[in-house]
Amino acid sequence: MSNIDLLTTTNHWWDTGKVNAVFMENAVRDEIQQIFAAMEARRVLAIVGPRRTGKSTLIYQIIDQLLKTGTDPAHIVLFNGDSPLFTGSAKTGGEETISSIVDTYVNEKLHKPIIEMKERIYIFIDEIHFLKDWQIHVKSIYDLNPNVKFIISGSSSIQMFLGARESLLGRITDINVLPFCFDQFLRFFSLFKKTFDYDRYAKVLPARSLFDDPAVFYHHLDTKKTELAFLELALNEGVKSFLLNGGYPEFFKTDNILYWQKMLTQDIIDKGLYRDIVSFYRVTNPLILERLLYLIAANSGGEFAYAGLGGTIGIDTTTASTYINYLSQAHLITVLENYSPNTVKVVRKNKKIYVSDNGIRNAIINNDAPDSRDEGFLAESACVQMARAYCEDKLFGLYFWRDKQVEADIIIDKKTHLLPVEIKYRNKIEDKDLDGLYDFMKKYNAKTGIVITKNILKKEGDVYFVPLRLAKAATGIG
Repeated sequence: MSNIDLLTTTNHWWDTGKVNAVFMENAVRDEIQQIFAAMEARRVLAIVGPRRTGKSTLIYQIIDQLLKTGTDPAHIVLFNGDSPLFTGSAKTGGEETISSIVDTYVNEKLHKPIIEMKERIYIFIDEIHFLKDWQIHVKSIYDLNPNVKFIISGSSSIQMFLGARESLLGRITDINVLPFCFDQFLRFFSLFKKTFDYDRYAKVLPARSLFDDPAVFYHHLDTKKTELAFLELALNEGVKSFLLNGGYPEFFKTDNILYWQKMLTQDIIDKGLYRDIVSFYRVTNPLILERLLYLIAANSGGEFAYAGLGGTIGIDTTTASTYINYLSQAHLITVLENYSPNTVKVVRKNKKIYVSDNGIRNAIINNDAPDSRDEGFLAESACVQMARAYCEDKLFGLYFWRDKQVEADIIIDKKTHLLPVEIKYRNKIEDKDLDGLYDFMKKYNAKTGIVITKNILKKEGDVYFVPLRLAKAATGIG
């Protein structure tokens, strides 16, 4: 099959004028709002995140919207970095590149140079990180064709993708697509499980994130207690499901927890490790990397020193640090440094390491029915991921804090001030449980603190208690 035949098969809307329903989903991730806000700009739009978070589905949903708003189907081309357009030619000794595929599209479909066209041309490249020197070809086409809009996707686990920032400096905008935080999980939960009206819930919540201004967020909730009380049982059911199953969208296609956990370990962990990290970084002993992930899962949220981790699985400190970095880039784990204004002390202190998604953590340790104590650990991990998503979006720092016998679970460094967050996922909280939070606020002059709870909504001085079911990381939902 020729390249133009392969392109025609992939780009079925050239013939039909619409995206085949098999590639679409009923629900749309919140990130699509950010994507369309960035579509008018000329910059390359990079949809970045770990595998199986729905990046490919987002691409089809974007194409669908473009077609519905009048874009000529012939002016939209999609190809995949792992498609026969590239892999087939490699097997036969060919040298197909992004540039040569675009040339085929221009010559065989458009029949005139892009630069001569008045309309915008949309070039979508899924899984672009598989393509050698992709950034060179994208930069060349971008610089020579002002009416081209590139929308690309890639894995955040690949250093090549991250390294492209230099060659595409000033030409690329990233949108992270990660496993769901709770507020987005809840919207999908309501759509697929039909247990409550998400729109009603969304209208009651504040428009801003809990982490933006805890006081404003709390006071808004306090005025909506009656409306929120009607949703409490359904929301708690959603929290319980989220803590067990995690934030990968494909969960909603099955009701079988054992099948779901098997799929997570096989499809996301095994392929994420072996196809992405191991193959790209040429890891010589992949079993060590896998053992490291399983060790972290068994102790998720615990404090580690790289030397201790390395000693446990038989590698040196440098290798342990390197492997931890690989897993973090893949968004399989989250590493929190111990906060200090002295950066030298930060580097030397122990780290807290979490498996980034509770579904993956539970699958690794075969946990299909968390008890109340384990739910507390899972709630802490979920809040860390909420804070990570919030901080990465705003370029804030994210830490924990321990000083002798006291600790604060999360420290958000907003550059102008610090926001400590404590997670106490239970119905009774003693004063001594918050010693770490108050000590941190006093030591570093933090004006406001947050306690994320199971059911408690209240205010004590400048500390705001908010149930996890009402905590919202992102600004704007729905």
